[in-house]
Amino acid sequence: AEYGKQWYQRRVRGHKHAMGLDALRQLDLYKKVPHDLTKGTLIGATVSLGCTLLIVYLMFAELVLYSNGSLETSIFVSYMNREADIPVRINITVLDKSCKDIQMAARTTHGHTEPIQTINKFQRDDDCIMDGIIHIKKASGALVVLPHQGDGYVDKEYDVVPEDLTKVHGKPCQKPPKDWTPPEGFKPPRGYKVITRPKNKMMNHRIHAMEFGSPLPHNHRWDEVLPAETHSFQALRNLSRSLPIEISHDYQLKLVPTTFIDQNKRRTETFQSTYAYQNFIMASPRGVLPPSIIFRYEISAMEIKYQYVRKPLYHLLTMNCAIIGGVVTVAGLIDKLLFNTHELIRQKVMLGKLS
Repeated sequence: AEYGKQWYQRRVRGHKHAMGLDALRQLDLYKKVPHDLTKGTLIGATVSLGCTLLIVYLMFAELVLYSNGSLETSIFVSYMNREADIPVRINITVLDKSCKDIQMAARTTHGHTEPIQTINKFQRDDDCIMDGIIHIKKASGALVVLPHQGDGYVDKEYDVVPEDLTKVHGKPCQKPPKDWTPPEGFKPPRGYKVITRPKNKMMNHRIHAMEFGSPLPHNHRWDEVLPAETHSFQALRNLSRSLPIEISHDYQLKLVPTTFIDQNKRRTETFQSTYAYQNFIMASPRGVLPPSIIFRYEISAMEIKYQYVRKPLYHLLTMNCAIIGGVVTVAGLIDKLLFNTHELIRQKVMLGKLS
């Protein structure tokens, strides 16, 4: 009797366990079809093969995008250090000019002009090449290429001019005739100096490079930052101006602070730029002034930041699941549509109803 009771209890527990498993099986969203009730078709095989290839391609493309990261762009009010200097890389060729006759100077918005001594000048045939790296303040100003003017005002109509235009020995200056040239070995009187003037006073030029800020590392992908046909980091690159008259060239540059942060969190601060151009004849109450090349610059208050960001791992997993689920679902619909259409046509052919 005791044995029978234990057997009955075990049977009841087994029955309850089986009922629990049956109830759990009812929650299965993926009902199985016995293998002997299924069959393969040529249409299904073709759709399955295309589905597999498409899934592999999309997953590989998503993996490449995940490994490369994405470029995010943001614009905000600039907080760059306003006390630091801006390095400027300059390479300009002034055509038909001697390097002894021209110089480069920095000019403030108040009109103060200071010669730049750090620029290198090289004479190549009849042209003067000005090349080097200079540093400017983060404030509006101008870089000017102008003729040497010495200590006093240079009147372009005379080869000999007074150092002091107001008086010499307490008396007004007497300018020499316009066509007068000093003889060989001539020593000017006290208060005068001899100015050797170039025959060509035009300021025709070719700009090879003018870059503001630090250079970008070579691993940056420029095609993601700017279109291939534009390059705002070197707006004046390979620009030439050649006019047959004595005229000043004025470039007005707008500098936009730009920050790059690459995949390794390295930060590079540089400037994008755009420009407008005009030319004019410089005049003063004393007459027409010698022409010059002026690069006026103004720094924008807005800053652009480009940052490479790698997406989190769960984004890759989510995209792969979406690819697999979406492709399989669409492929199933296509397979069912093709199969039902094929069966409908086959049945009509068998019944002779297809005319």
